[in-house]
Amino acid sequence: MPGGTGKATLAALGLLLIVNVSLWTQSRGNQTAVTERLTRIETQMGQLSTKMDAVARGAGAPKGLDPNKVYTVKTDGAPAKGPASAPVTIAEFSDFQ
Repeated sequence: MPGGTGKATLAALGLLLIVNVSLWTQSRGNQTAVTERLTRIETQMGQLSTKMDAVARGAGAPKGLDPNKVYTVKTDGAPAKGPASAPVTIAEFSDFQ
């Protein structure tokens, strides 16, 4: 039956065309979504870079404790090495977490 084979071939080609158009449309949608996400990521990276530059510029100014000041730390009853009459005491603070 030559007519039946031709119709089946035509139907298969039509189905193939529909599937390809569907895949192409989906691919374009995915490409648009990825492009939008990349644009958002680039914007966020630019904002972070600006913030990091601002922090780096401000890092030169001394902040916090004065390194030239002598601070008194109570060490009574704390574990120690060396004589109690030493002219300098170094107190170490640590966190073992």
